[in-house]
Amino acid sequence: MNFETQLKAKKLKVTPQRMAILSTIYQSGHIGIEEIYEKIKKDYPSISLATIYKNIASLHEANILREVKVPSQKQKYELACEKHLHVACEKCGKLEDVYFDVESVLSECSNATDYQIHDMNAMFIGVCAKCANS
Repeated sequence: MNFETQLKAKKLKVTPQRMAILSTIYQSGHIGIEEIYEKIKKDYPSISLATIYKNIASLHEANILREVKVPSQKQKYELACEKHLHVACEKCGKLEDVYFDVESVLSECSNATDYQIHDMNAMFIGVCAKCANS
């Protein structure tokens, strides 16, 4: 992914901190702010947690990042890419993306409610195969 192009397109400064945040999220998939901080401070020892929070807020507001709210866990962030759902294990906390024809679900919901729907956020909760077999 070309994060530099994304940042410029959203009129955000391309800073080493933002690039590190985006790269960390890209590598992790879904990650919390404290985890991002722990990973980034190895390369940027002077970075503060407040800087991470401030940049996450800017990136979220610019729709470069998406917030993922997992029940009974701190919120996580992911890169805003194609629309998808999430499935979370209630035992180990594992979080996975589920891709399918989201547009048909949005259209069906829009027709049923007469809303003009442009986005969605859904989380399925269950037990992953590893936890189910242990």
